[in-house]
Amino acid sequence: MPLKLRWLNEDLIANKGIGPGFHFLRHALSLIIVAHHCRIAVFGVQGATPGYVKGAPIGEQLSSHLSPGLLLVELSRPALFSLVGLFFALSGFLVFASAARAPDIKTFFGNRALRLLPALSVEVALSALILGPLVTELPLRAYFSDPQFFRYFGNIVGEVTFTLPGVFLHNPWPDLVNANLWTLPPELGCYLLMLAMLASGLTSKRRLLGALTLAALIAFQLLEIAAPDLLPVRADSTHFTPWFIVFLFVVGAAFFANADLIPLHPLFFLGAAGVYWALMLLGVLQCVAGVFLAYCMVYIGMAGFGWFDRLLKMDLSYGTYLYGFPLTQASVYFLLPALRDFSHLTQYAIILPLVIGATALFAMSSWIFIEKPALSLRRHLVREPAPNLSEAGARVS
Repeated sequence: MPLKLRWLNEDLIANKGIGPGFHFLRHALSLIIVAHHCRIAVFGVQGATPGYVKGAPIGEQLSSHLSPGLLLVELSRPALFSLVGLFFALSGFLVFASAARAPDIKTFFGNRALRLLPALSVEVALSALILGPLVTELPLRAYFSDPQFFRYFGNIVGEVTFTLPGVFLHNPWPDLVNANLWTLPPELGCYLLMLAMLASGLTSKRRLLGALTLAALIAFQLLEIAAPDLLPVRADSTHFTPWFIVFLFVVGAAFFANADLIPLHPLFFLGAAGVYWALMLLGVLQCVAGVFLAYCMVYIGMAGFGWFDRLLKMDLSYGTYLYGFPLTQASVYFLLPALRDFSHLTQYAIILPLVIGATALFAMSSWIFIEKPALSLRRHLVREPAPNLSEAGARVS
């Protein structure tokens, strides 16, 4: 019996151009990242077991006689790589939709700036001007005169600095104020690529974009096989390298542009997830694995999570990205001394809910008082035309 397929463009048309699962997916990924970072912030970076290389392909790990716990960690490691990868593939899908709907460069970048810069600027300022002085080990005069303090404001324009003078020096995950900001330069790279697409008219040439993405995939994959150290896919044991998450952004854009060629079916989703997991575990064909990961993003994004949409109407994902890490570090800084006699697991069980609650509060405040008002200024930009959902690359709002 043949499979009864749905097609991505048809689902977009049926949902009036909206991917009904993207709201859920953004928040689920954000929450998982907070929980993962909180675990490391509490437990610290553990020393290596003899013969154990964290994040190495599973075939190499099996020869190391791993304990059941470490083996389980390695079997779940593809999920850690997928977190930021899914975010960038999702961003490529949605940002290309916005660019295709409003191909004017001024409008596009005005929209992006209003979405990102106000909230980022406030978070950076709060970290440097409020959090830093509260916890720094330096005298305030020395803190505010340190060049590192001034460099921290470079985060607003993508010049990333993770540290503030004398801040969190003795946390289990030391010296980091907001590790999440590592994605700012790749994100800027994505927008520069989108600028090139807009300037060249590639946003209206969906088949050409698909062909170029496929050609890039083949070239990158051959390069990974021939010279894996020249352009590595993995930055460390949990993150893809910046170039690869930019590539995933392009893959997401190509999926949207060629929505009429993308079939949706639960078996395809399970198969794509399984292939991604296997390739990442084995450490082979990892560029190809990224395409299967992007398919999983699209499938989840087109699934319905009505209960979640009714529960949470605000978009807290960006605020969670901005505030999750510094609030985690601050919670560990203030609470861990009082919990020193407890096990790491108990410390984590106490601190994580507090971190989630504080992050949600800050994210809500960011949405209500900064992000939403900033987005309302979009009306002063050139108005976007209504999406033409009859096209294969159906528009997503």
